[in-house]
Amino acid sequence: MHYKDYKSLLSNKNGINIYRGCTHGCIYCDSRSTCYQMNHSFTDIEIKKDSYKILDYELSKKRKPVMIGTGSMTDPYLHLEKELEYTKRCLEVIHKHHCGVSIQTKSDLILRDIELLNKINKDSKCVVEITLTTSDDNLCKIIEPNVCETSKRVEILKNVMN
Repeated sequence: MHYKDYKSLLSNKNGINIYRGCTHGCIYCDSRSTCYQMNHSFTDIEIKKDSYKILDYELSKKRKPVMIGTGSMTDPYLHLEKELEYTKRCLEVIHKHHCGVSIQTKSDLILRDIELLNKINKDSKCVVEITLTTSDDNLCKIIEPNVCETSKRVEILKNVMN
C-alpha cells in the first residue's frame, strides 16, 4: 500500500474512489485493465491521501446536496479500511453535507458503518449494493478468494434492509 496526493476526489458525475487497486482477487475483475492507467501493481493499494478532507472541501462548493457513488472501481471496504477508516470518514463528510450515497461492496465490513448509513438514509438517501456472484460458497471461495462468502453477503443485505 502507498499514499498519493490528489487535488480532487469527486468525478464529474459525483463518484469517488478512495482507493485504487484491490486485494479481493476476483477472477472476473476488469478493473485490472490497463485502460485505467494504473501505474502500480493492482494489489499494491494506492490510498488517496486526505480523501475525506478533499471531499469535505469539494462538497462545500456544491450549491445543493448530491448523490455520491462509490465502489464501482474499487471496493470501499477493502481489508485495510478496517484500520484506516477513510471510507467511514468520507461517509461522515457525506452526512455532514446532507448528501446521499450509493455504495457497492462485497465486504461485511460495511456493517461497521450501519448506524452512519442509516443516518444518511434518514437525511437524504443511502443505497447499498452487494455483489452476489454465486449461491455456492465453495465456488465463491475460488472466484472471489479474499472476500466474505455469498451466504454472509446475503446476511448483510438482510441486516441492512431492517
